[in-house]
Amino acid sequence: MKLTKYLLGSGLLVSAFSICAAPLPNTIMVQDKAVVPVLKTEVIRRVEGQQPERTVEATVLEISNKGQDIVAKEVVFKDDLNQFTEKKLPTPILQKGKVIVPTSKIEINRTLTSEGKVIGQAKQIDVEGVEFQKGLKPAKRTLQLDQIQNPQTNKKISHAVIGKDGVVTKDVIVVE
Repeated sequence: MKLTKYLLGSGLLVSAFSICAAPLPNTIMVQDKAVVPVLKTEVIRRVEGQQPERTVEATVLEISNKGQDIVAKEVVFKDDLNQFTEKKLPTPILQKGKVIVPTSKIEINRTLTSEGKVIGQAKQIDVEGVEFQKGLKPAKRTLQLDQIQNPQTNKKISHAVIGKDGVVTKDVIVVE
């Protein structure tokens, strides 16, 4: 009886190990797709005695297959919110055969004062986006802009650096 329990228990244990030891796949495939909102319209309808109804209609570009397939879709959402969305859509740049979609923007404005007078102003803008072009893989685009202005003389110096996939493509300094 003990021998039967031992053999049965060890058989179950060995079979459990073989089930748990199934090999994991070498790679996990994730579909390469970007969803880009292009146009958004919000309408709030108010009827006396009823809840307000907000309707959001958006046109979305679905980009897949490394930018080779671009499909436009219409999306409609309805809810009972009584106010417009504070969040703005990033404005894509549409050019023939490609789309540049902004992903982040950081803007820093500084003012230098001395004895209550403004003696200098500086602006720094860092923008990043993704460029989708038909037949090519998506590319990361960057723009860094630095401006220094003297309000007393209206002189301005601007420095712009444009990059693609971490490589600087343009570096421009403008003195006005």
